[in-house]
Amino acid sequence: MKQRILIVLFGAIGDVTRALPLAMRIKKHWPESHITWAVEPLSKILVQGHPAVDSVLVFERGRKLRGVRDFLRELQSQEKFDLTLDLQRHLKSGITTWKSAAPRRIGFHRRNSKEGNFLFQTETISPVDNWSLKIEHYQKFGDVLGLPPMQPLEFGLAPTEAERSKVAELLKPLANVERANRMALILGSSWPSRFWLSERYRELATLVRERGMRCLLIGANGEKSIAQEIRQGLPEGMVVDLVAQTSLRELLAVFSEVGVAVGSDSGPMHLAAAMGVPIISLWGSTSPLRSAPYGSEKRILQSAIGCSPCYRKNCPGLGQLCMSEIPAAAVVARLDELREEPHRVS
Repeated sequence: MKQRILIVLFGAIGDVTRALPLAMRIKKHWPESHITWAVEPLSKILVQGHPAVDSVLVFERGRKLRGVRDFLRELQSQEKFDLTLDLQRHLKSGITTWKSAAPRRIGFHRRNSKEGNFLFQTETISPVDNWSLKIEHYQKFGDVLGLPPMQPLEFGLAPTEAERSKVAELLKPLANVERANRMALILGSSWPSRFWLSERYRELATLVRERGMRCLLIGANGEKSIAQEIRQGLPEGMVVDLVAQTSLRELLAVFSEVGVAVGSDSGPMHLAAAMGVPIISLWGSTSPLRSAPYGSEKRILQSAIGCSPCYRKNCPGLGQLCMSEIPAAAVVARLDELREEPHRVS
């Protein structure tokens, strides 16, 4: 089907990653369609050059009103869209959807939309339970389009040879460690309330070393201090510190070289899931009912603290109790369960 389609999802890395299978599903069944993705700079690298995305419109939010003006001007200069899919469900995306001038504009149901977003749509998906997986919410857009289901979901992400080559150099200290025995520790998140404690990561690195495993530390510049705290309590060379040494795209190459990942709710967690890595995920201020990583929905550790999930960016004076009460031993127990799963090499 020859259609010009606009996907509106400016969003965070995790959201954009979880929406990629929708683009793959559309392209698989409508290979002649032209898909444009409206996105913010942070996640641009995930959709630019993606096999299901033909062009990208970037909204420079940091430029404020000038950014809005330039973005809408570029949007309206595009060849006419036939269909717009608003996955963002906010006022900003609603205006973008409306300005696209597509005769068919699909968004979230009124019950689930925010800031009057539903007013800009010509039709909506069926209502969704807010406490259900966001990746399934996005797939409902494919259902409305009448596309056959995609199982398993395909993300269309793969590292380039250059990215693999750089990561191979970084992983030379683990050259003699089998991939199945490499564990990625994802240290950060966009919300401080989601962070697991450095002493828990340190203890975990020690416990899995006893099982013949080695750990990689993964994070951005903001996680350098946490990585340093973890390393200070461990013998030299016991962990490989990759914090702030890889780009977002290069993480795809890292995850292609590990057997398991551990971390809290974050964009890199969803990138690891997209690469097929089993993930033991840690939950406190947010809920796995909405954001558990694809393929590892049952490999979760959720805080039993009564205020969890609070959906607060910063813990309101409890010292991140919800995360601190998840012990490293519980992660190891999940790891042992994972290694006993059929068809898995330990």
